[in-house]
Amino acid sequence: MRFVFLTADLETRQSWWKFQEILTRLRLQALQQHLQLKLIRVGQVFGGTLNIMRHCQVAQSCGVEAVLATISGKDTYQEKGIPGLRYIRWQDRRPDDICIVPDFVTALIDQVEGPVIAYLQNPLFVKADFNFRDDRVTLWTDSPYMLEVCQAAYPGKEIQIVPNIINNDQFPFIPQSSRESGLIFAFPRKGKEYILETQKCYQTMGGKYWQFELIDGLSIQELALQFRRPQAFLASAEIEGCALPPQESMASGIVVIGKNARGANFCMEHRETAMIADTPEAAARCLFELENSELRDSIAQNAYQAIKRYFPSEEPTEFWRETIQRFSHVA
Repeated sequence: MRFVFLTADLETRQSWWKFQEILTRLRLQALQQHLQLKLIRVGQVFGGTLNIMRHCQVAQSCGVEAVLATISGKDTYQEKGIPGLRYIRWQDRRPDDICIVPDFVTALIDQVEGPVIAYLQNPLFVKADFNFRDDRVTLWTDSPYMLEVCQAAYPGKEIQIVPNIINNDQFPFIPQSSRESGLIFAFPRKGKEYILETQKCYQTMGGKYWQFELIDGLSIQELALQFRRPQAFLASAEIEGCALPPQESMASGIVVIGKNARGANFCMEHRETAMIADTPEAAARCLFELENSELRDSIAQNAYQAIKRYFPSEEPTEFWRETIQRFSHVA
């Protein structure tokens, strides 16, 4: 029995993305979609990809053969991914492999001969472009919000919520008192206007404690090192997929403040594990509250207790032991 996790090749050549821009300007959407399914490339490392890699890693630790599959069959992620994982070419999968296919290429599912799992992590990619009613197809998702989205797209089909995986070795808990005073991180790739407006509102209201630092383009290893610094993280995305950064923040002892992304950031409980603020004005007011060190310490501890269930040795290992047992009767 072998689990094969399909993922995209990381394409860093600018020529390829300039070509994609030309296709977009020419409105050749059909050609773009064809190339995406044929070549499966991405220009950056998404949280959903890292989550897939971590699942592959935990599956291996449970004693089953598990590999990543790309079109090239190569590890194009190198230091930006997770080391030590084996890669194969997608075309070299076997008929008896159990294939895990990510949401953005579920159109490929009908080409898989054996058991197949659609891993649905992002609401923007949930589409009924495969025969989801087929008995050999299993559906996975990762949050109560995503479950609602998937139930609407795949009526009558059982959908399992599977645990995200947070690497607590990479993101160890560091107390608020050992972090850089007043430093707050934000990702401008997600909700830049919300970030800038929150900063403006806070400063206009006389706030001086929090200093914003925008983070972008870091590898997971670089991000893990940077996450040892801030006291807070501003969750700015309107829509989230697996929402790893807020959860990694919670594991690290960083206080999360901001949007709950329509429920995708399902671990956020206001004034318990995070501070929820859907508008910049509300976020600014929360920042003033978080100048109180006792409140920060309380939230950081509560958040850590809530998120540690997703450490590899906890629910993910339990999940994979059950999954291996279940599929051993199918393979």
